Amino acid sequence: MAELRDKFRGVSGGSLNFLGWVDHDNEHEQSILRALGAAKGHDAREELGLGTIRDSFADLFFPGLSTIQERVRYFLFVQWCCEIAARQGDAERIVEELRKAEVALIKTLSPLGEGEGVIGILSQEHLERMPSEIYWNGLSVLGMRRALGNRRRWARQISAARESARRATPSEDGGGSGPEIGFDMARPDPPAGFPSTTGLNFVLDTAEAIFLRNRLRNACVDPTGRGHEYNLFGPFSAHRRKTLASNAWDHPRVSLLRPAARDLLMLGAAFSRLMHGAVILYNVCIAELMLADGGKLDVRDRHIAAFVKWQDQLGLAEVDLVTRRIDELPALGKITRHSVDPHTVLFVRRWADRCRNSQTLLTDREAAALVSDREVFLKGSSGTSRIKSRKARARWRGESGSALDYRWPVARRCLNDLAATP
Repeated sequence: MAELRDKFRGVSGGSLNFLGWVDHDNEHEQSILRALGAAKGHDAREELGLGTIRDSFADLFFPGLSTIQERVRYFLFVQWCCEIAARQGDAERIVEELRKAEVALIKTLSPLGEGEGVIGILSQEHLERMPSEIYWNGLSVLGMRRALGNRRRWARQISAARESARRATPSEDGGGSGPEIGFDMARPDPPAGFPSTTGLNFVLDTAEAIFLRNRLRNACVDPTGRGHEYNLFGPFSAHRRKTLASNAWDHPRVSLLRPAARDLLMLGAAFSRLMHGAVILYNVCIAELMLADGGKLDVRDRHIAAFVKWQDQLGLAEVDLVTRRIDELPALGKITRHSVDPHTVLFVRRWADRCRNSQTLLTDREAAALVSDREVFLKGSSGTSRIKSRKARARWRGESGSALDYRWPVARRCLNDLAATP
């Protein structure tokens, strides 16, 4: 698993690609960072175009997280590495020192072994996508990073501020401390010798847990605070025991949520369950088409069995809930700066209508056509539609998509790290 994660992050190595961003205005940068952070495995292809709705829910429920983050202590690790790098005067030296500190961090954490969430455990110094890139946007959402822009711009800002200080005060030694480095310095101190601290791990001390719990509780993707009422970190982190809940809506404290947050979470749950059926039916359609080219019957039968199980579990109340509130989703998308287009809303509405007779969906030609047409609409012009292209089908690995989880696995690990505080 660690090797696959490293491959996704990029292992081409060297510093040539490090901080390889084109400068944009801040809002554009944040959109790019959120999009990169949200990408993951099969979701990166997004066969039915539900990504903007998925990410709108996820950004409201668990602001600051992305699917490729690992452990919550990395928020502090990255800030501490940035503080070390900011001691340099020149922008390029800040860049180099940040990478050097992060490579040292990888080596220090590597003895923890695979499966513990060490970023770059296999790639080591050849890792392209470093922890600072993965957590950069989240640090801003949590209010830990105050500097605007990407890491390259941040390094230039630090260098410029240092140069201005030198000109104003010739005796200035160029030290990188205080608010000038663009981070909240009211954070817990790093352990002695960081990032090469002997025995360093992901266990939070009390001060770190309190700090991060407060940051997560107050996080909101919109700087104005719109949507903060849907943040689940506050109520969920008050549960000081680890949870094995499979979904956010199964958390022990769901019943204690404020009405607005609970209602939106239940909408998210219903949307996930409803649209999972469309994804499974898409797999059935592709598996059927593959049979003409030597595809395996057991692959098709596996997806048919999954669909039958799904339709037996789908409740009409969930269909009604999504139908009643589907028109709210574009507004929720605006809060999180995701554009939920009318075509997506129409597709969801039509799918919900077909699901009112879920027991006949598997033989419903209109339902299969709805799902197939949606994929062709999204990917037909690029030649990547598996419905239309035999070449695209040949690259299919037997399954596409899964139930939407709104980054719950990452959030659960963060919450469990906080709950494990000594």
